[in-house]
Amino acid sequence: MTTDASPLIHVDRHGLDIDEAVAFYERVYSSKDISVGRAVGERFTWRFRAVGDDEVVVGTSAVEAPRWGTIGQAPNYVLAWTTRPGLAVDTSGRDPIAMEPGIPVMWPSGRDITFDGEPTTLHTVRFDAPFLESVAAAQRLAVPGPLQFTVSAAPGALEGLRSVIASAAPELLRADTSRGRRAALNMLVAEAVVDAYDVTPTLEIPLHEGPATMRFAQEWMVANAHRPITSTDVSRVTGINARSLQATFQRHAGTSPMAFLRQVRLHRVRAQLVAGDPTETTVATIANAWGFGHLGRFAGYYADTFGELPSETLRRRGRGR
Repeated sequence: MTTDASPLIHVDRHGLDIDEAVAFYERVYSSKDISVGRAVGERFTWRFRAVGDDEVVVGTSAVEAPRWGTIGQAPNYVLAWTTRPGLAVDTSGRDPIAMEPGIPVMWPSGRDITFDGEPTTLHTVRFDAPFLESVAAAQRLAVPGPLQFTVSAAPGALEGLRSVIASAAPELLRADTSRGRRAALNMLVAEAVVDAYDVTPTLEIPLHEGPATMRFAQEWMVANAHRPITSTDVSRVTGINARSLQATFQRHAGTSPMAFLRQVRLHRVRAQLVAGDPTETTVATIANAWGFGHLGRFAGYYADTFGELPSETLRRRGRGR
């Protein structure tokens, strides 16, 4: 959630030197494999601009020369479109994506991707992964998890998405846009992306049936599971006292609000363990990130839910690699 304390990202770099451009883009793309060819005009120019917060960063990148290389894996989802033809991404994969001017596409996520492009301006909207996953989960009434996207947006939905971006981008690109307004626009664009690409979380746990307040409480906890949440917080956002909320959950779901939240987080931890590299991550790091401070109790909850210890899930991933 964007707050007044959240740092604003504001980058505006440009230049005339190819080596400077390569060094800059390798830092931005977490890459050691960026190449830029000869300028197509009288001189080489490049410019990169990005403005945003911890949820959404909107950016533009113009390079007046061919370029190719690898974009490193990052914890975000990227919506992108170009002004001219000639840029392809995921070129080393089985199904390279040839980007058409003005047509937004979702880039592959969760792995490095290769690209090859002629001179053009690239526009991007980068979504923090937990933020977009939480929005999608709330929209689909599911548990936040890694997202799957359709290859292309439906024509009607695409027009709606382009309209939302056209109206939101000018404000999102302004560094002086208020945090409250920015948060509202972030949500607007994220919801449009979820609708346009039929985004589906890969983790699905049905919400318990019950009164509207209980449904709202579950949706809110799903959307905010990556943040510190207490029973008082849930009571406050639902507008009913903690005792009544507890009784409602027990009556309709046979569980408590905090037990429901724990299950949401356990599934999210499992998703990251399944996708994680055991040489680069640990169970403790992921568990702590999802609010499990006592690793012994966490391991017990995890084993009760999934029938194995979290370390076994991570090791199985390592054997698969």
